[in-house]
Amino acid sequence: MFATGQILRNRMSMRYLKLLFVLSEQKSLRKASEVLSLTQPAATKTLHELEDLIGERLFVRTAQGLIPTALGEAAIRYARLVFKDLDALGEELGALRAGGIGNVRIGSMASQTGLLLPRAIAALKRDFPRINISVVEETSDHLLRALEDDDLDLVVARIPQGWPSDNLDFDTFGEEIITVVARRGHPADGERRLALADLADQTWIAQLHPAPLREIWDQIFREERLALPRSVVETSSTILTVSLIEQSDMVALLPLSVARNFGRLGLVTTLPLTISAKLRPFGLIRRRNRIPTPAMETVARILRECAEGDGATPGL
Repeated sequence: MFATGQILRNRMSMRYLKLLFVLSEQKSLRKASEVLSLTQPAATKTLHELEDLIGERLFVRTAQGLIPTALGEAAIRYARLVFKDLDALGEELGALRAGGIGNVRIGSMASQTGLLLPRAIAALKRDFPRINISVVEETSDHLLRALEDDDLDLVVARIPQGWPSDNLDFDTFGEEIITVVARRGHPADGERRLALADLADQTWIAQLHPAPLREIWDQIFREERLALPRSVVETSSTILTVSLIEQSDMVALLPLSVARNFGRLGLVTTLPLTISAKLRPFGLIRRRNRIPTPAMETVARILRECAEGDGATPGL
């Protein structure tokens, strides 16, 4: 019989979670017992108790050591989340003792680190100066993995097609339209009209799979029945993308909001090529099974207010 949530709440102990966590790294009861300062029989007994509680085997013995089953992987994942939440609790307690309100780790896709995030953080530090904020910029897929691993508290991104979202809460902020960018003075700069075929021989900068912008890049060439360009630079870095464009005749897809930001600095220009494909809606993403701290709720509220002030479709 499988353990229910109530049974796990009543009978799961920290020693079980510690053993799961250490076994996932050591892959050996002998090594795990040494790390936990237990005898090997005591560690074996603890594992058997945990498997009896779960109702299934959590590890199988192989030549490479103890390998978790599917249930074991799930149990390990939640054990890691418990310890990361405890780390976060320690950091929050330290911030409160120091006179702060708490720490919030935000992840954001590049298009919003130049728009929504600066406005939201400025508002937060004006009204709540004792909230400590850290920001990570990455593609949506990397941010969601970090959120699921409890390395981030809040994420401003989109949920890629096919991404499992049962454990995620998603508040939609809007959509972004896509444009093709090049340096000012590029041979195609100043053209009144372009077709994708006109740029097929250019060196393109493309995001890495499975980033949504990369999927659109593949899609537009496929829809035009054109082969993908032979000369490609792959990167998830917006700064590297813009720097390469500024110093060469390379071209790339960027959200219009990002193109406008760097366009105001004179680093890029948009080319007259209409991209009909749109990125999936973006918004605020949180782990559904994570109880938010007051600091997290405050940051989430300010992000929503700033997004509403931007309008439904940033960059239009």
